[in-house]
Amino acid sequence: MRHLPSFSRLLPTLGLTLALLPGCYSRSDMKSEEGAVEIPQNVPPTEAPGAVPARTPESVATAADQPLQAVNVFLEVSGSMEGFMPKTGVGGENTKFQQHVAQFLSEVNRSSAARQKTFFRIKEKPYKDSYQGISGTVRSGIQQPAKSTDIPSVLDTLMTNYYRPGTVSVLISDFIYSPKNAGAIPYIKTDIADALSRSGEKSDLAVSVYGYTSNFRGTYYPALVASGKKTNCCDTEIPYYIWVVGPAAAVRQFDQALLEKQPAKQVHFGVTYPQPTYSLLNKFQNKGSWYYGDAGASKRNADTYRVVSVSEASAQQPVEFVVGLDLSGLPGQYRDVAYLKQNLKLQGVDTDARLLDVFAASDQNRASSGPESKFTHFAKVGLTKQPKAARPLVLRLQDQRPAWVAQWTTKNDATPAPKTFALSSLLDGLEQQGEEKRSIFELPMTLQPAE
Repeated sequence: MRHLPSFSRLLPTLGLTLALLPGCYSRSDMKSEEGAVEIPQNVPPTEAPGAVPARTPESVATAADQPLQAVNVFLEVSGSMEGFMPKTGVGGENTKFQQHVAQFLSEVNRSSAARQKTFFRIKEKPYKDSYQGISGTVRSGIQQPAKSTDIPSVLDTLMTNYYRPGTVSVLISDFIYSPKNAGAIPYIKTDIADALSRSGEKSDLAVSVYGYTSNFRGTYYPALVASGKKTNCCDTEIPYYIWVVGPAAAVRQFDQALLEKQPAKQVHFGVTYPQPTYSLLNKFQNKGSWYYGDAGASKRNADTYRVVSVSEASAQQPVEFVVGLDLSGLPGQYRDVAYLKQNLKLQGVDTDARLLDVFAASDQNRASSGPESKFTHFAKVGLTKQPKAARPLVLRLQDQRPAWVAQWTTKNDATPAPKTFALSSLLDGLEQQGEEKRSIFELPMTLQPAE
């Protein structure tokens, strides 16, 4: 969302921002332009034309297999986005952005995952468009680019007019936060947090962020105007993002249906997930003297065992066991082995048990006739001390900011690069302040001596 340098910035200082924040397209000034959403002043959000009507609890989809009530897709068409969507050249060349986003829009339009789909162009304010119109813009280029856009104003409008049960807003943009001067930079986190709560606190608010890069053919506008624009850009790929904003259950459902099919960088805020299926596996890479301690273990299939009974353990005769995890219901960020190795923790009481390894299922594992074929990942645990009594043992996956965010963040984007100005600060505004990092899942087990 870089602002063109010939126009004034819309985010001067924190005080002025808070005073003006519905900003460049407030709820009272959304004028018509080829079917633009027009929101009269003093109309309650539930009556806003173009927004999803208020629904009773009985009409809201609550089960995961029910379609979402609505999906609202917003495509930014400011000048800084022209390089992603250049006008078609003589040779018919296009960018990775055009290929990816055109396909994504088509999938949203055809998907049965939502009952209603509405498409918007974001210029200085959102304008309602058709699928054909938005798709045509992506493929053929932006005909009349916006002068400027403002991220807090965008988020304020989405939260005020389109936040509904069973509904998500999908925002496609370069997410360049362009303050008028460097003095506003420390307030990026605050401005984003304020915009998300402008219409009142939403206890179930969730945001999923998916990051991509694309070749870029056009004029490049750095976030800070003093850096100067770059023409005939670029020799490197430039990042763009898809944000999914809405109630946690709806965001999770949309992510799984439409955004987990293609590789992308991910980070999720406020989204919750069902506990994965998991079980001890006593015939899979196990070592030492131990057995299932669950009641009736010998009479049932090995798919939900949670008790480890240790007959003997020492430094000379260590015990190792593997826990199978079905993480297929989680997004790619939490299935990534590198992320799991860093953030999956084993916590126990009065034991030296430790996590030895985390690895994904192989083709051989999946083709096996054993219980390991049911799981996508495995956690190997080792111990050398015999437990004195039954003690709890928990596998816990902490929700930590993935490393790619820092790698894609820059404080100075004067030189085009696959980085985004102040990305970390932007995402800081999505964090729930004052709360400890939540766990994605906690999988309890029991460690006990053999009888």
